[in-house]
Amino acid sequence: MRNFLKRLWKDTAGNVLMVSGAGTVALVGGAGLGVDTVQWYLWKRQLQQAVDSSALAGGQAMVQGSNFTTYSTKELNRNANTTLNIVRMANPPTVGAFTGDTQAVEVVATTSQPLPFSSVFLTSAPVIQARAVATTVLEGEHCVISLAPNGTGVNASGNADVQLGCGVAANSVDANSIDLDGTSYLNASPLSAVGGIGYSSSNIASGTAVLPYGVSHPDPIASRGLTVPASPAACADTGLTVHTHANLTISPGRYCNGITVRGDLTMSPGVYIIDRGELKVNSHASITGEGVTIILTGNTPSNIATVDVTGGADIDLRAPTAAEDPTWKNILFFQDPTADYPLSKFAGGSNFEMEGILYFPTGELRFNGNSGQHADCLLMIVHRVNFVGTSSLDNTCPSDYDDADISARRVRVVE
Repeated sequence: MRNFLKRLWKDTAGNVLMVSGAGTVALVGGAGLGVDTVQWYLWKRQLQQAVDSSALAGGQAMVQGSNFTTYSTKELNRNANTTLNIVRMANPPTVGAFTGDTQAVEVVATTSQPLPFSSVFLTSAPVIQARAVATTVLEGEHCVISLAPNGTGVNASGNADVQLGCGVAANSVDANSIDLDGTSYLNASPLSAVGGIGYSSSNIASGTAVLPYGVSHPDPIASRGLTVPASPAACADTGLTVHTHANLTISPGRYCNGITVRGDLTMSPGVYIIDRGELKVNSHASITGEGVTIILTGNTPSNIATVDVTGGADIDLRAPTAAEDPTWKNILFFQDPTADYPLSKFAGGSNFEMEGILYFPTGELRFNGNSGQHADCLLMIVHRVNFVGTSSLDNTCPSDYDDADISARRVRVVE
């Protein structure tokens, strides 16, 4: 036995087995720790996605004036892949760069579950935490805003070629709230919609920001509290017609049963109330005015006045500045909000220049252009709008328009 033990002591062949045994323990341990680490990382990613979605839902609710915690909690639970604990849902956030932002929503959540290998060495499972903050951010400006809550709000059809200096927004929840048909081309960015946006790559310019399924845009004129003036109540004229080759200058006032322009009409600065009928400008006629606001109204929702500008007409109209009229500043056309969705048509000729806001909150607008049509600052706030033909609207508006709330909004995760 003594000789056997001496030989065993001197025998080095068993070292490989011992080293292999020790190495196997390390290999299995490393693999187990690696598997647990991957699981922790996966839970972290899943939890981050859940709190991001929760914060976005809360931000959307804030824009709509709803209780953000209801929507944030629902979205957090819907996206949760593990049992989680809500640490904090706050508006505004309690920490970070957005602590003073009343539109921002902060969501913090944790998850902790034991895993087979790491639980052998740890007395408690690691706590995984994720945090997200979402708020409304501004991404460009809109020069066309459709207020319709459903259906197609903005449509470019036929061979429309529309060049806008800023973006387009539609509040409709439909799948084609902005719809660009056929060979139409709309150069505008961003394209923002509460619902979907129907288009192909040939319908928009390269680099266009397409933002479907976003927040609704508030009516930027509603906060001004503008209403149709009751005075003057008497009609300055009824069924006024400017005949072919005639040249007429008119003063502000109430014009009943519309105005028909076949010749040349000059509008002196001020507010014009067209009570029923329509403002009709025929081909080869002209209408000019500086510091002018045209109000379209009637005595029932079904007979609110409209506009019909025929192709080939010459238009040169500018809305008043704040210095000229602080009440109606920048408003070129104002249609009575009680209107029962009437259609107005603008189809100017090569000499077509309008500066101001076209406000048709419950009216539909068809904007037909041609190759010479141009406007430096023309904002459209309408129920629905359809573009046909070629229009160039640079929309380089003066600083007098800065208080118009036309900024493009988007709820985004910012932290």
